[in-house]
Amino acid sequence: MRRPRKEPVLHKSLLIRIAEALERLAPPPVAAPDLMAADAFVWHPAPPNLSPVPRVARVGIGLLHGIDRQKRLLLDNTLRFARGMPANNA
Repeated sequence: MRRPRKEPVLHKSLLIRIAEALERLAPPPVAAPDLMAADAFVWHPAPPNLSPVPRVARVGIGLLHGIDRQKRLLLDNTLRFARGMPANNA
């Protein structure tokens, strides 16, 4: 008959030391952006954050001619996004 294998015991003090070491290695958390500070933001994946776009070059949708299908797709996508549904980055 085999004896059950003993599992290693991790002591609380060792776990605390490991957690503290990991916290020292981790970058500080990024502050949440002020979403009222700008009309548009750019996503940066590393480190993950949003930065405000200082000036947005707007073109009225009525000025866009010859791309009716694309306009409809963009508006439908924007409405889905506004409703919290899946949407593409546009």
